[in-house]
Amino acid sequence: MNGLRDTIDPVMNGHCRTPGSTPAIDFQRPNRRRWLQLASGALVPLAPAWGAPTRRQAPLTVWFTVEGAKAMRQLGEQFTADTGVPVVVDTPDDGPQKYQQASAASKGPDIYIYAHDRIGEWAAGGLIQAVQPAQRLLDDIDPLAWKGFTRGGRIWGYPYAVEAVTLVYNKALVKTPPRTFDEVFALDRQLAAQGRKAILWDYTNNYFTWPLMAAHGGYAFAQRPDGSFDPRDTGVTHVGALKGAQLLARLIREGLMPVGSGYPEMEAAMAQGRVAMMINGPWSWVNLERVKLDFGVARIPSVDGRPAVPFVGIKGVMINRASRLRELAVEFIEHYMLSPAGIRLIDRAESIGAPASRSFYAELAADPRVGSQVRGIMASARDGVPTPSIPEMGRFWAAMKSSLTNLSEGRQTPEQALQAAARRITAA
Repeated sequence: MNGLRDTIDPVMNGHCRTPGSTPAIDFQRPNRRRWLQLASGALVPLAPAWGAPTRRQAPLTVWFTVEGAKAMRQLGEQFTADTGVPVVVDTPDDGPQKYQQASAASKGPDIYIYAHDRIGEWAAGGLIQAVQPAQRLLDDIDPLAWKGFTRGGRIWGYPYAVEAVTLVYNKALVKTPPRTFDEVFALDRQLAAQGRKAILWDYTNNYFTWPLMAAHGGYAFAQRPDGSFDPRDTGVTHVGALKGAQLLARLIREGLMPVGSGYPEMEAAMAQGRVAMMINGPWSWVNLERVKLDFGVARIPSVDGRPAVPFVGIKGVMINRASRLRELAVEFIEHYMLSPAGIRLIDRAESIGAPASRSFYAELAADPRVGSQVRGIMASARDGVPTPSIPEMGRFWAAMKSSLTNLSEGRQTPEQALQAAARRITAA
């Protein structure tokens, strides 16, 4: 425990404080420790076979990714040492579906860590608890990240990472990343002599193609003044969406991208140097690093003078509404997981890309090892919009997948493909 305590003590022990922060709570003080246990109902009576009655400590349960769980377990050990409350970290497959089923039955973890795009459905279904974050977190976390976790004027989770797709380019083939798609076409002509292509992405997956379609005003669902979305109003037939679809059709028609290509083909072509650039997210970096490819990250090229507008994913920490340990969950999230040392520990276990914490973002952005990549993600995210957090997004993804496949294979014109998608998306 000494190694971890050396890492996180400056924000955990109550005797130190980071510059500009409020003093950390000392969990080792007996009155604080006892208050947390009693306030949360964490102590569960047992009936022992002999001797005086004892009390068993109910654990705080957390669901996270496999890699992220490594850091969470270390933080949990420190939390247990300070408070006496055990922390159990699990990594279930198909976490969102299992969380929805479990929480609907008043079960599941106390804390679930996932992207913001399910909060609309889960908040409406009473599956997550609205939170009132500490002022220091409200001040430190980027407003874009809070926007993703805000619905109906309430905050439904604690953001910790911002994700958006970017242009990922091979520095050996691209000295200066193209700023426009006209430059992409020019680069492709230059690379032709080497038998290489300029760009490829998983273009029938609308998550990657949407930045082009939203550049001139396309939208998934219209947003109401209160921040909610109107599932009856989709903008996939907007003139701006059509402009992006026409650009995709041209890229395929003129041979920059092959018909029938998908994510595996893109990943392999990029890793092998057959393609100079791709549109992808920070999760793709690890495979490029494995093959020792020197890559850079930049904004997606503009579309006829307008910036590409990607969907922005906000990763965050949510509290199960059925949890009996809400107060403990808040303490763990605010003073351990989202402490400066805690978020660094998580980032070392599983790169979070661009941190939602403005102070940690400034730290990483200045790091010569990862700074340009982190800055690239945030620049792309600032051009984008948070992914709508409504159940109808399922229809949106499925309808656009079908329509973009038909478009890319020449079975429908861009206009026909988008009109068909709109009908499926708004179908009752």
